[in-house]
Amino acid sequence: MSLASSKLGGSKSNAPNASARCKSRRGKLLDRTQLRQLIQQSPDQLASSVADRGYRNEIDLYSTKFKGSDLLEMALTHRLSREINEVMGFCKGNLLTQVEVYANRFSYFNTKVVLRAVENNVSAEDLAKDILPEENEWNINWLDIVRNSENLTEVAAALKSKPWGKAISSLGTDSTLADYEDSLDRHYYRESIASLKGQNIANILLKRFLQTEIDHNNIMKFFEGKRQGLSSELIEKLFLADGKIFNFKTLKSLSTMDEDGIIEVLRRNKSFEITEFEKVVQESKEIKSLDPIMMFLNKRTFRILEKMSYLSPVSALPVVHYLALMRQEVRDLRMIVRGLSVGLDKDLIDNHIGA
Repeated sequence: MSLASSKLGGSKSNAPNASARCKSRRGKLLDRTQLRQLIQQSPDQLASSVADRGYRNEIDLYSTKFKGSDLLEMALTHRLSREINEVMGFCKGNLLTQVEVYANRFSYFNTKVVLRAVENNVSAEDLAKDILPEENEWNINWLDIVRNSENLTEVAAALKSKPWGKAISSLGTDSTLADYEDSLDRHYYRESIASLKGQNIANILLKRFLQTEIDHNNIMKFFEGKRQGLSSELIEKLFLADGKIFNFKTLKSLSTMDEDGIIEVLRRNKSFEITEFEKVVQESKEIKSLDPIMMFLNKRTFRILEKMSYLSPVSALPVVHYLALMRQEVRDLRMIVRGLSVGLDKDLIDNHIGA
């Protein structure tokens, strides 16, 4: 997935128009009841139903080359790319600059896709049949980078003029794929937060949203590291800086704590739903899976973003909220498509959808 870069940052902002358009689009997204109805369908019925819910053009585009679940996944991913670019296209001025803070993450993600392909000797042709189909015009440049790069250093050189390229341009030849990916994550949040300056309410709220994502990332990395038996030193390296719940000093000590320790740290934060989280952690232990924790944090992220969009209804927040919901809809539909195609239990699929 990719998005078009814009140079309209200096023109007049159009927040009222863009906010209204995104609120209208948000009303057309699938709700949980509609998603549950799709889960009850057969894989053959699913294609027709997804097409009827706004994805027909994308399904028609890929229908001559792909079939079944592959067709639906390609169509869903393409639609998300198109939606992001359309929304970016009608945002102007400072509004566009703010929305790009969120939308740029998709280019950082594509950079990881290209790096993984080059590192694992996946050809551009194979990548085009899977994650970056060439039918999507926004994928062409990414596929060209894969064709023309022999190693990670060459990928970084090809992207040096892009913000996401600058994140990896200084890494040495001995750097691993993990080093590149960690650098991309740190660069995205560091640069995004730094760009949100001043006392503009949208900037303040967007910064808090990014800090929430960082906190949630650090919580997940903590539990992943502890459950995998990683050392405190390795866990500390997984954390991202600039969150709100965990300051630099807390992060330094967090990696040495046990699971009860992080719960006590979170308990001191009045806005964190600690009682519910304790139940989630206990469930996670019982079923030996981090899914309950991941889903709790995902839903919490969306609740916070939704609240922010109401606090600042004529700004970048409703636009970002819509893009995040659209991304979640595509994720949910892909989960349903994949789950039904391999015969997963429908209750299990149901438990893993929805923000």
